[in-house]
Amino acid sequence: MKRRPELLESSSVSDITRSKAFFEELVEFHWAYYSELAFQRNRIREQLRDALRGEAEAFAFASWQRTIKYQYSLNPLSTKGSLTDPGGRFNIGRIDPTRYPVFSALYIASDKETALAETLGGNSGTGGLSPAELALTRPDSVTIVSVSGKLESVLDIRKTKSISSFVDLVRSFRLSESLMFKARKLSFPVELIKSTSTLSKVLRQRNWREWPMHFDVPATCQIFGSLVMTAGIESILYDSSITAKPCLAVFPPNFSNSSSYVEIDDNPPRKDVKRRMDATNFGNFL
Repeated sequence: MKRRPELLESSSVSDITRSKAFFEELVEFHWAYYSELAFQRNRIREQLRDALRGEAEAFAFASWQRTIKYQYSLNPLSTKGSLTDPGGRFNIGRIDPTRYPVFSALYIASDKETALAETLGGNSGTGGLSPAELALTRPDSVTIVSVSGKLESVLDIRKTKSISSFVDLVRSFRLSESLMFKARKLSFPVELIKSTSTLSKVLRQRNWREWPMHFDVPATCQIFGSLVMTAGIESILYDSSITAKPCLAVFPPNFSNSSSYVEIDDNPPRKDVKRRMDATNFGNFL
């Protein structure tokens, strides 16, 4: 008996055209959304920076963990990997250098499970696996090193107090009526920062990569990281969105004129491997 072929998927040229037009409209909307808020941030940029600077404190850590891709094994404190499009949670990679200033960050976690999960397990569903098990299902070659350090200015965003003054400044931000109309037309949920709880949730969201990967616009957490970095603060202390354990995003250029440092705890495999990053040599890791 001759089997009848089954139609698995079908679409018309008009469907494809409509889908493309809708996506282009979404991209245009996200750029306009970013631009309107960027204009408002620029008007009070120094106030925002001052609000963040006022909450930064010294922080020391010992035997934390840094996971890096194998290609950076001979320079474990290198931040070059964080520049890969779209960047990291709190730094902007090569999304579109003509529009968004690119800057790197050094990411460190308080334990190995979190370091692995943050590096390898951030893009997949859990499927019933623990963060460590999920990370181990990835075939990527990685290196893990133990690091310790002391930082002069760290913004601990786990504390409501650290972001409350910042939120007080941005809660008055508004979108134009025309942009709100587009948001309704596209069924896009607009959520401006009106409270510390909203900002905390946005800074920890798992799917932060969607905006830069799909729409070529930095995510809110990356924009926040840019403000912290340009305020001269050396690091952001936050909880992993995967394990809820502490992590650091360190901005080495802010080590200038500072006694801050990050250092590998163990002896390296070669004498030319740089173990310590501080004010004298941070440029070697960028």
